[in-house]
Amino acid sequence: MSSTAFFPGPVLVADVGGTNCRLSLVPRHGAAPEPLARIATGAHPTAEAAFTSVLAGMEEKPRSAVLAVAGPLDGRGAQLTNAGWAFDGPVLGHVLGLEQGLLVNDFEALAASLAVLGPTDVDRLVEGRPEANGTKLVLGPGTGFGAAALVIRGDRSVIVPTEAGHIGIGPQGTAEEKLWPLLAEGTARVTIEDLLSGSGLVRLHRAIRRQGGIDEPDVGAADISLMARDGNPAAVMASVCFWRLLARIAGDLTLAFKATGGVAIAGGIAPHLLPLADRAAIASVFADKAPVQDLAARFSLSVVTIDDAAQRGLAAIAADPARFGLDDPARLWFA
Repeated sequence: MSSTAFFPGPVLVADVGGTNCRLSLVPRHGAAPEPLARIATGAHPTAEAAFTSVLAGMEEKPRSAVLAVAGPLDGRGAQLTNAGWAFDGPVLGHVLGLEQGLLVNDFEALAASLAVLGPTDVDRLVEGRPEANGTKLVLGPGTGFGAAALVIRGDRSVIVPTEAGHIGIGPQGTAEEKLWPLLAEGTARVTIEDLLSGSGLVRLHRAIRRQGGIDEPDVGAADISLMARDGNPAAVMASVCFWRLLARIAGDLTLAFKATGGVAIAGGIAPHLLPLADRAAIASVFADKAPVQDLAARFSLSVVTIDDAAQRGLAAIAADPARFGLDDPARLWFA
């Protein structure tokens, strides 16, 4: 069976996060995704209601869908980790009148995008010496924290999703040890996602203000980014701590997957904090992996600077699901 038989066009692709849902349409096999709408995930009670509202005015409706959801999958179903939407693929497909569909984790979509993104789609923080056919890794903070690997074997690849955001972490170095009791308040176990996410940036900012006796109100992650770029001391320090933690965790996960093909940071936060990135410090922390520092020096680190990487990955999956090992009958919505 050909790839086009799996997903007849037009194909609806959507990147469904805990905060926003971005929908695009792939008009024909192999075409680039064309934006349809960006809606707040909380603006509709269900995914069915949200998608129906977007597709209602379209003359040519999609015939299939490949959707990325920010949460763990269970076959043809999924539940968003940081929002109320639940997905039952066959039910959603019937409501929208689709012939075929597939759910993937949001970082599965981003991992697929690593096969199609170009040099102008990323900003290289650490050059390294990436191998063309080496394992690639994508990770990053957004509403939560995600990570997935793309293991390349010839003209085939296997996407390895993870729940890396829920790995526990502790302090490293005197500065973090002093700050950690404030960061750990209210949680029995500090995880990567507790610190490297939108709410994690807020947690870092609050702890730094409290440690320094700075009387400022809590603000959201987007405001902290703006304040940091304006030179607010607590916000700048929160950004510095965020980047150091992100570089450390990126280096650790790179070792876990031995991602010699390169590592990409995705998600909505890193591009906004990119002007504040101390590239020399990031490179040093990222590669500080004794006793395997020689191996770590080979790893490259980039930031994905485009905002439709997940949709591009979904379009690549729709064009050739077998390329990514996603031609699994157990996951397709309809036989």
